[in-house]
Amino acid sequence: MPENVTASALLYYSIGIAPFVRLSLGGTMKKSRTETLNGFTNLGVAVVGATLSVLAAPFMMSEAQAQVTPIPAVAPNPTGEISAERQRAQKLFQAITGVKVAIDDSRLVQMETQLKAGNPRAAAAIASQDPLFLDVQIRDVAKLMSTREQTIRAPMSDFVATFIGVVRDSDTRSAKELLTGNFYYRVDPAVIATLPANATIRQAEQADIIQSNNHYNDLATRNLSPSAVLIAQSPQRALQNNAVVNHPDPAGLLTTRAFVEAHAVAGTNRRVVEEMMQEFMCVKMEEWADGNAPDDRVSQDVTRTPSGSVNLYLTTCKTCHSGMDGMRGAWAFVDFTNNAQTISTNVLGKMTRNQTEYPQGYRITDNSWVNNAIYGKNADQFGWRSSLSGNGIGGLARMVADSRGFSRCMVRKAFQAVCRRSPLAGEENLVRTLADQFEADGYHARRMYENVAVNPNCVQ
Repeated sequence: MPENVTASALLYYSIGIAPFVRLSLGGTMKKSRTETLNGFTNLGVAVVGATLSVLAAPFMMSEAQAQVTPIPAVAPNPTGEISAERQRAQKLFQAITGVKVAIDDSRLVQMETQLKAGNPRAAAAIASQDPLFLDVQIRDVAKLMSTREQTIRAPMSDFVATFIGVVRDSDTRSAKELLTGNFYYRVDPAVIATLPANATIRQAEQADIIQSNNHYNDLATRNLSPSAVLIAQSPQRALQNNAVVNHPDPAGLLTTRAFVEAHAVAGTNRRVVEEMMQEFMCVKMEEWADGNAPDDRVSQDVTRTPSGSVNLYLTTCKTCHSGMDGMRGAWAFVDFTNNAQTISTNVLGKMTRNQTEYPQGYRITDNSWVNNAIYGKNADQFGWRSSLSGNGIGGLARMVADSRGFSRCMVRKAFQAVCRRSPLAGEENLVRTLADQFEADGYHARRMYENVAVNPNCVQ
């Protein structure tokens, strides 16, 4: 199923309690008059070459148990006039939530009123405050960021739940807390207490949250609405010497179980730096590699004469390792073993492996780090505004969260999700303007999505 569909086609339908279904257009769409008036309906759409896939299995639960509710059917009005503002409201709602609803849906009527009054932001707010915004759009943005595969097929996890929770709580939580928070989101125990015994959510801290994904798998399987049932839990927790402890170096999403499992397992903890920069600064390794950066932090396991050539090292290996190796020391104590994020009190062996490759290279002895991505193009694209060296993941994460690059990256991800395309090269000033507004709004994530959506470059 294609995941980067330019025109989203998400269909919710009602069969009993209605599972979520994503309609991925692999072919063409033929519209009847009913479909034109009423969005996607069971009777009004002929789909050619489309793919249906169930995203969450149905499960009979009461409304009080915060189950995901289907979009109600709306009787079309064949003779009613469809204003330009109503049509724009439908496009705006779909862009923000990822779901197309009937043209006569009451939410669109409210949005139409705001658009006619010249209040596009108020119209966008109606969509962003709808549970679908969190349960579909933000969920999928988070899933794309949560694993190596970068797919919306990624499982629900502590990373995804925490991303949803921070966006939901934008009125009281800054988006910077995605990287600086000492908390994670889980299903509210009070909600779990209302569930029937044969449909409960496993919640044993060590067995179901720290050493497995059981808790979050159940959240998805039981078809609960994340926007309705999640609650923040503090502090973050991990394993140390096989015992559950408060995380000594919390850093929001970077120290969730899902992120550590995806990027800090085995290896040399370089991948976790690369992925941090890709997901929270929106740059791939080759885009921030710099041959002019110092290599005093390049570790002993990197040869200085690949294929017998010093020049090859200087023009290829060094360009990437100067940045990665400078920062990777922050993760000197973090691993993923025993199916959990584990914290050591000493530098892990994987941080100093192959030390005889180039003994004169840098040897990691603590969790200190240095930012070498500060020269030339990197100075502008990252816009660093806080300390460029320090200790631990938390300090490194704060540096990233404080940067202009983080704000611009969050805008880019919102633009990609809402506008269904990446910003063009000529829209860089727009990205920066939206990022400035994001910061001026106190890093209010939900409001940022509204600002992106109502921009004329996004939804017409």
